[in-house]
Amino acid sequence: MSKPAPFLPCFSRLAAAIGLGAALLTGTLIAPASAQAEGEIRIAEQFGIVYLLLNVVRDQQLIEKHGKEDGLEIKVDWTQLSGGSAVNDALLSGSVDVAGAGVGPLLTIWDRTKDRQNVKAVASLGNFPYFLVSNNPNVKTIADFTDKDRIAVPAVSVSVQSRYLQFAAAKLWGDKEYARLDKYTLSLPHPDAAASLIAGGTELTGHFSNPPYQDQELKNPNVHLVLNTYDLLGPNSPTVLNRPG
Repeated sequence: MSKPAPFLPCFSRLAAAIGLGAALLTGTLIAPASAQAEGEIRIAEQFGIVYLLLNVVRDQQLIEKHGKEDGLEIKVDWTQLSGGSAVNDALLSGSVDVAGAGVGPLLTIWDRTKDRQNVKAVASLGNFPYFLVSNNPNVKTIADFTDKDRIAVPAVSVSVQSRYLQFAAAKLWGDKEYARLDKYTLSLPHPDAAASLIAGGTELTGHFSNPPYQDQELKNPNVHLVLNTYDLLGPNSPTVLNRPG
């Protein structure tokens, strides 16, 4: 297993955020039929550095800025959700127009909305590994998890972390056993899961995390790496920006 590398956001991603803001404005990413009102866009993000591009767009008010340059007054409503299930529900209900989520939830909603709302990915939010970490010294690989363990993921069976876990199980035990570890998972936002794992003393002994929470957890001497998704699938983009249309 390769040594986990620290997650270091680069300036190119900050520059890309400017392009993302312009794209949101001009219609490359926004033109959903469910838009609440002309001149308004509702964007959902989740927890972690993986949403840095959206953080910069919001902090610098890039959508509003570029809108004014084109003579448009744009109202931007930001919502923070946790887990792909919540994001998919928001997109399906029309309560948000654009949302950041993992590839796992994207595949679920893409399949459910094909030939209807046609939700699809329109941008990658970056390439980075996700870590499965544990504070149980007996857990060295995924094969060591037992009924006494619980693994936190943003959304059971839907989040990209859940899909990674299923893929790892299928590689180890065969395709028919892909859901073998699902019974040990529970839905919990990353901040809460990280705090619980670091504190210890609860049934939660594993967390399929993301940056920066996985880095914070690994700074604790009682927490160790169990699985690096780059070892599982190689470099990939686990988080994307989705919209109907």
